[in-house]
Amino acid sequence: MIRENIINLCLIGFLLLSSSAFAKGNEDYPVINSNAILSSEYLSSTYHRVDSIDVNNDYYHFIVESDIGRYTVHSLALLKKRVNEIKTISQAINVYQQENEEFSGELRSQLTISSDSAVDLITRPISSASNFAGQLADNLNATLAGEDAFIYQSDHRPSYEPRDPTTATHKRNIAFQLGLDIYTNNPRAQSFLNMVASARSSGKVSAGIGISNAVRNVDEMDQKIRFLMKKMTLAELNFHNTKWLTKTGIKPYLVKQFIAYPGLSPTNKTRIAAYLSKLNHVSGLDEFIKLSLKVRTELQASLFERLSKTLWKFNQDKETVSRLSNYNGHLNMITISGDIVFFDTADLFIWSELKQRQYEASAKYAKQSGFKNWQLVSLGELTSLAKQKMSALAFSLIFI
Repeated sequence: MIRENIINLCLIGFLLLSSSAFAKGNEDYPVINSNAILSSEYLSSTYHRVDSIDVNNDYYHFIVESDIGRYTVHSLALLKKRVNEIKTISQAINVYQQENEEFSGELRSQLTISSDSAVDLITRPISSASNFAGQLADNLNATLAGEDAFIYQSDHRPSYEPRDPTTATHKRNIAFQLGLDIYTNNPRAQSFLNMVASARSSGKVSAGIGISNAVRNVDEMDQKIRFLMKKMTLAELNFHNTKWLTKTGIKPYLVKQFIAYPGLSPTNKTRIAAYLSKLNHVSGLDEFIKLSLKVRTELQASLFERLSKTLWKFNQDKETVSRLSNYNGHLNMITISGDIVFFDTADLFIWSELKQRQYEASAKYAKQSGFKNWQLVSLGELTSLAKQKMSALAFSLIFI
């Protein structure tokens, strides 16, 4: 009996030591220093403040209080978009108040009606793209001149366009002028754009006049995309994107599914189509489209948009890409020199059991497949330990 207890104690001790040793090889998410993550313009302003920051499943998670409501935002990239929308809309309302107090009051009332719960829906994970539209439709009952501020078609997809062609043209021009995404999934921003467009159409000449928001850090390609979305109706944009993608050799049935897919906004689709069209020498673009059709959240949609631009920039600035492929549900690319390049989209890449399994398998696959080198393009930051571990697996790290 004593001997059995001793054996059990030794076994427990061994397991505890093994667990401790394993834990030393992995890490937890660190305590976040907001000043290290965000510049002052995104941390707070006259119109907003970031109340809390933590990390959830590789992405930063923010709670934002603002003049136009409370937002829950997942990822650093989406935070920057939301803050730009908050600042732009708040500044515009202040200008309208000086020129037309009644119209400014209407805007504030409309944005108040759009509930916080509806705003939360646009940034938190949800079960399906169809649920996304349906849930927003249930929560947004505000009207403008008898027309829903955020119009939905019979199949529950957001149409984004006012039914009146003149109002729709005004909306595109206003979004371009203010540096807003006309196809944003932010219901408050949609309500704002629709109200200002309607005011212009009805003869309120002052609505939107003299207000502009210069978009910073926009390269030539992004500027061309912005002009394209300004001048084209949604139907024209879909037709243009279809032509772009078809010319790359992507199978027509995939192009059709992509254009109709509700999980990606028209902006997501246009930017993806624009960047992929610059890779018409690359084979395997079908794999990108197939993976994009699994998108279920705004975060995932934004990541595919960023991936398309990263592919273009890598091909332009680093090395010519030969083909794209899919390994274990993750996109990778093969260069003309015979290297394989993987992607990691995390805001913060920490070393964990999951990452270890993923990249040990990826390195093994690359070696067995005969690739000369294997690289990782990261869209975020890696901890020191993660860099060490990836280096030990012979990965070269690339930041674009």
